[in-house]
This record gives sequence, structure tokens and C-alpha cells, in this order.
Amino acid sequence: MLNWTGHALVDVGIAAVCALRGKEDPVQITPEDLDAVADELERYYFDGALNSYLTCVFMNSEYVQPGTGSKKAETRKRYADRILRAHRAETEQAARTEQCVFSGLPATHRIHRGQMPLLTGEDVLNFFPAAAGGLFIAGPYLTALQALPLGGRRSEGKFLIAHSDSPALTLALARNFVEDNRRLLGLAMSGRLPGVEGPDERLPREHASWDAAKKRPKYPDAKSAFTLIGSDLLDVMEHRREVFDRNVAASLQIYWLSSSGQGPSLEIFSVPSNLIRFLSQVTQASTSAAWHRMVARGWVVEDANRSAAITGKRAPKPIRLHLSGPGRSRNPVLVDLFRICEEGFVDKPSARRFVKRYLLSELRGNIAHAEDCNWELTDLFLKEVLIMSPERVQRIREFADSLANYIQTRNDDPFLKRITYATKPWVLRGELVKAQRKSAKGADLLFSLDQYLQVFEAEDSIGVADWSLVRDLICIRLIELLHKNGWLTAEKLKAEEAEEDEKQTVGTGE
Repeated sequence: MLNWTGHALVDVGIAAVCALRGKEDPVQITPEDLDAVADELERYYFDGALNSYLTCVFMNSEYVQPGTGSKKAETRKRYADRILRAHRAETEQAARTEQCVFSGLPATHRIHRGQMPLLTGEDVLNFFPAAAGGLFIAGPYLTALQALPLGGRRSEGKFLIAHSDSPALTLALARNFVEDNRRLLGLAMSGRLPGVEGPDERLPREHASWDAAKKRPKYPDAKSAFTLIGSDLLDVMEHRREVFDRNVAASLQIYWLSSSGQGPSLEIFSVPSNLIRFLSQVTQASTSAAWHRMVARGWVVEDANRSAAITGKRAPKPIRLHLSGPGRSRNPVLVDLFRICEEGFVDKPSARRFVKRYLLSELRGNIAHAEDCNWELTDLFLKEVLIMSPERVQRIREFADSLANYIQTRNDDPFLKRITYATKPWVLRGELVKAQRKSAKGADLLFSLDQYLQVFEAEDSIGVADWSLVRDLICIRLIELLHKNGWLTAEKLKAEEAEEDEKQTVGTGE
């Protein structure tokens, strides 16, 4: 009865219907499936447990109107038959000559913001085709649209969904949210929903919330919307590989909105196909361990009070918050990764910071370990996220390998320190020139002019202004290779970091 439409809100509603009925394709949905979905939604939506959520999705709908008694029950029954069971309803007078704007089928209903987020109110003529006071839609698609809240999450008082040009990815992400919402509604309708914020195994992906006026728990809120989507996206890429064809480019759009009359809002964030491809590849065996360590460190944060009490020094030990994790806290690794493409294109300063902070293992509050400098992970990031050519990546690697051999052969620890902490391009060039002069006393030069230009000045490079990114890439390979060869030990790394921290503290006068 249904097909994908390309419209984010409707498609996520269709995906929710598929998830609720265990179907992989909307064409498999039957009228009986929609009957079962309508019955389930009626139990949920008129119970009152979802009111705080539904008010930001279906504003002023009958779902959130107060009232009790037989008259109210009759009103709700008529609304459920007309809207939730729209696939069985007769065509309304106002829609008899119109087409559904989503499917092209004959329309059966005319809807407003009570049935679809971000539309104008009932009988408002503005912003609709032919000055009609509403949007025309076919019954099966209206029923699917009502399942929209279950295919998304309540996040920080707003409505969060994810839509991809890959229907399989849209469905996989919606399925995660359907599972969450069913779990929460089961708790709410059985009176077991936690109301006091704190660690609770019943809320593994959200925070408890309390309604002081009604003196009862509110529908729980997921925190850090983009972190939650990022975590679920990784979960799909790693554990549901069969649903996503890696040979087909797919992007993702994240919608975070509110249809509330008091504060309507809409934020859209695009995750381009190259970033999706990076995430699909980074969880594979060869880079999986390094990537999981990186993301896991993002869930560990320092206690702010403890850090403030230690003036000018890092807290000696990071504290794992009890409420960390997807839907509970923000993970800077995922947020900063998505931020690289926040404006719809690769932001080079953001990419450079990501390399330095995460791939070079410089998370605050954590000692850099050599095993976390992983060239294969870096190589994948450069090719997929920064779209750097494989030839250029290889030239940087070969240049770093040459430096590693020079350092290890001469046991030149001071040279490694000086290029690692070089803060100006001419400082780095000066160190390389000195090393070149020393190597000239032997049989082979450390590098040639062409090699230097291909690494630092190549036409397809990140740019002269981003020389520090090339330096960091070289350092990643140096640390990995020297550690693998046994020359660079963890103790030496800790000593070097402590020495550098002391220099910076003295330099800032702290």
C-alpha cells in the first residue's frame, strides 16, 4: 500500500510502520498491517504518557487535548477513525478532486499542523497550493505519517529524526528509535517509568524527567541529538551490514525540530556520502580496535570541579560519569567528526583539529599512548573525509618513514621532540634542513627537494597554510613506526608530554 516518497517526514513515518510490523519494504505493508499500527498508536497516543513529546510533533492535535468522560472518549474515537485509520476512511469532501502531494494518488484528507509538523493551522490559507487551507494527502500515507513520533526521538524538548537517500539506512535508524519508544511506553503505561534523574538500568539511552505540575514522570529526553544519531549510525554500519550497500553512495540528513506554537524551530544537518562511507569502512576489522578506543575515550570526561581545583594542571585521573553514553551525554569525537562537514563542505581547520586531537591522541585528560597513533585509520580519514589522493598519502607516509629511520639510526630523540612540537612552519623547515645537512655526511640524503615539495607544497595538498596538518600526519606515522620498532616506549612518551606540559604552563604564567 505504500512506497518511499523522498519526503523526510513521510518516509520516516513509513519506516516506523515497517519497523512496527517487522517489514523491510513498504510495498509489503497491507491494510491489515495499517490496522494493527493504528490500534497500537491509539493505545499510545491517548494514554497521556506521550503528551510532552507529541506537543512538539502534532501541535493542538486531539492526542494532546485534555478531558475525560464519555463525550471526550467519543471525540477521540472519531479522531482515531478519521486520522489513525485514514487508510480505511472515506474521502473527505474537500479532497475529492485533489491528488496526494506525496504519492500522486487521489487524496482522501486535507491536513494541517495537527497531523504533520511545521504546517500552519487549520483553515489558514497561506502557503498551501491553490490557497487551500491545508495539505492534501492519501489515506495510507496519513496513517503512516501518524507513526512519525515512534520513528524519531524526543531530544532536549524537540523532535529528532534521520532521513537518508538510502531507504535501508532510513529504516535501520528508525528501527532503533521504534525499539526505544516501545520500551519507554511499556514503562510509562505500566507505571514503572523513572522520574528522578540518575543512573537507572531502565533508561539506558535517555534521562528521566519529572512533571512538577502533574506530579508524575514525563516522557524521557535523549540528550545531545547529533551524538545519538552518530552513535546509532555507527551501530548500523557495524552490526547491520546487510542493510546498507557500501557500493552505493548515500548521504544522511538529520532534522531536529519543534512544531510547538510557543517556539517552532527547525535545524537540519547534512552528513555527506563520503563521511558515511568513512564510517562504514572504519568499523571493519583492520581499523575497528583503534576507532573503538577513540570513540570510547569520548564518553570519558573530566569532573569540572575536580579540574578547577587543580590550578594549571590536568586532573590526575578522568572520571567516568554514570550517565555517559548515547542519549545520555555528548561525545566530542562524534560531534567534531560531523562538524568537519557542518556547512556542507569539508572545513579544513576543523579537519586539522580532528587529526591533532584524536588521531594524534591529544585528548585532554588522557596520556597519549603510542598504540593509539594508527596510520591505517589516519590513511582512511585522509582519503574518505579529506578526499586526499592515495598518491599524496603515500608520499607523506614515505617521508615519515625516512625520518623514522633517521631518528632510530642516530638515536636522535631531541630531533623527534623538536619536529613534534614545532609551532611555526619555518621552525619545522629549519629542523629538516639541519637533519638534511647531517645526513649529507653519509651515503644518502634524508630527502630530495622534489620529495619535500610533494609533501608540503603539492598541488593536491591541504594547503601551505595548513602545514601543521602535514606535520601532525608525519608525527602519527613516526610515533606508530618508532613504537612498533621498540625505540619509542610508553614511558618515554609520558616523560615527553609531562615536559611539554611544564613548558606550556611556565609560558602562560600559570
